[in-house]
Amino acid sequence: MNIDSDLIVRLFDSPELLAEVNLADRPRVITALRQQKVLAKYAHLLFENDKADCVDDKTQRHLRNALKIAEKQKQQVAFEANEIKAALADVSEFVVFLKGAAYSLNNTEVGKGRIYSDIDVLVNKPDLLACEQSLVFHGWHGEEISDYDDKYYRKWAHEIPPMTHMHRGTSIDVHHNIIPVISKDAPSAESLKAFIVENDSGIQSLNIDAQFVHCAVHLFRNEDYKTAFRDILDLRFMLKDLNDQSLCGVLSVADTLGFRYEVGLALHFVKAIFAVGIEQDLIDSCLVLKPLRKKIDLFIFSTVLLPKHPMIQHKSRAWIEALAELRGHLIKMPLLLLIYHLTVKSTRSVIEAIMGKHFFSKRELT
Repeated sequence: MNIDSDLIVRLFDSPELLAEVNLADRPRVITALRQQKVLAKYAHLLFENDKADCVDDKTQRHLRNALKIAEKQKQQVAFEANEIKAALADVSEFVVFLKGAAYSLNNTEVGKGRIYSDIDVLVNKPDLLACEQSLVFHGWHGEEISDYDDKYYRKWAHEIPPMTHMHRGTSIDVHHNIIPVISKDAPSAESLKAFIVENDSGIQSLNIDAQFVHCAVHLFRNEDYKTAFRDILDLRFMLKDLNDQSLCGVLSVADTLGFRYEVGLALHFVKAIFAVGIEQDLIDSCLVLKPLRKKIDLFIFSTVLLPKHPMIQHKSRAWIEALAELRGHLIKMPLLLLIYHLTVKSTRSVIEAIMGKHFFSKRELT
């Protein structure tokens, strides 16, 4: 049986719909939800709404296990946040937790049942070297990457290479901006500072309006869409934290940072996919780029944002995802630099296939 992507979407508004799926087919739905990293989110909704009795015991066990994993991650990120905050307190003007970690730390609706693979933090760019050195002192070490990839991160990206704690194994991405600095429209650190808030535990994050904007930017200025459905789901549940209609603050942040178009795409697809009541005039006021660009983006994301799994058939998805990846790269960096970057990466991949994957590693070079 192929799974209908519309069923996956509707489960997050009516979690009891799983009871209408044949008993033999429910494991397929569970597998698709897990692959999209939204199984714990669905489980939270089912149990929170007292609908768990509508499904069989075996399905309930899968859902309870997913919730246990999400709860363990939530406890772990709370511990890690305090460790990271302590490590950087004396060397950075601010230590702002982003995306999934921020959602969990602030116990918002979007954070309930949210899972993630690493912890994202934002620090002040002038303090970046001191932050990296302090994290190394406290047990965090950079993953082994090639000299070229290291240069790419440090010269063109908005973050340093990922770091992993030597004992606990947790990963951290240290950002100094929310989009690559090579992009002509990257916001300044000063403009981001205006949206920093602190919770009762002294942990910093962006305010909910800026979190919505950042999530939209991360989704629509990306080249990797493996978990795009989770991201659009995040935006839908952030609207719940904003009481669905309180969008003035979101638009104000978007205008300040220069991302009104990305917010427009976010609102359009939250409305289209989840049937959320958002005024079309408001969406249209955001989607004011060239008509051809808008038409292409609406075409691409009408497919790319839907749940993805081999059991969810979509004949055109492969080439549309390739188009989305190309779009993301073109937005990220100027065309000539992109050509240079892709040429270097592809050439190195061929050489590594012949000579071994560590041929260009720093260790080999030294």
